[in-house]
Amino acid sequence: MRYYRYDEVCLHNKKEDFWVVIHGNVFDLTPMLRDRQETWNKNLDYLLAFGGKDLSHFFHLNHTPKTEVSGSSGIRRVLFPPILESAHSAHCKTHNKIWSQDPCYHIGCVTKRERQIRIINTLTGTVVNMKVCDEDSIYDIQRKYKEFYNFHAGSYLWRKFSYGGHCPGELVLHETLAGNGLIVEESDIELPVPSIWLYYTDDLTVA
Repeated sequence: MRYYRYDEVCLHNKKEDFWVVIHGNVFDLTPMLRDRQETWNKNLDYLLAFGGKDLSHFFHLNHTPKTEVSGSSGIRRVLFPPILESAHSAHCKTHNKIWSQDPCYHIGCVTKRERQIRIINTLTGTVVNMKVCDEDSIYDIQRKYKEFYNFHAGSYLWRKFSYGGHCPGELVLHETLAGNGLIVEESDIELPVPSIWLYYTDDLTVA
């Protein structure tokens, strides 16, 4: 399961790159929109206004759409008409699933809490301050660091050092920051953020 920060989700707000959030779950509806290029309608135009946004108020906790009774006709209708739309191609959807419940579009969850960390490259002397998800493993953080800051992140040994050196040592890659002892401490004073130190190695088996 991948986790995302809200400020990551909100960037995906275009027709060709379209995500939404429903009760903490992130859906990438880009394949559906791409499939409907030739059969576009007003419902899909309406959907585009909610790119990168939270649609939870239109849905029940089980992701079924909320409804209301029309004041003019007395007929029950959905609050969010775009839920009536679907991809036409079978390979772009799950049979008999509305898109808010379709595992084809579910790509992860929104983090319960953001964490701030500092990554120090001892070879180059550069310092990167990163926001990550509390649920991210060190491997996930490595992947994000590699994507945005240093493509050669796998050529470094990752070590921890935090809170006055109380928990120095190796990092367990499949564990989270908290699982590696880099916890959020309650304090009346502002504590320094956890630091991760990168040590370059020319051992190709590490990369």
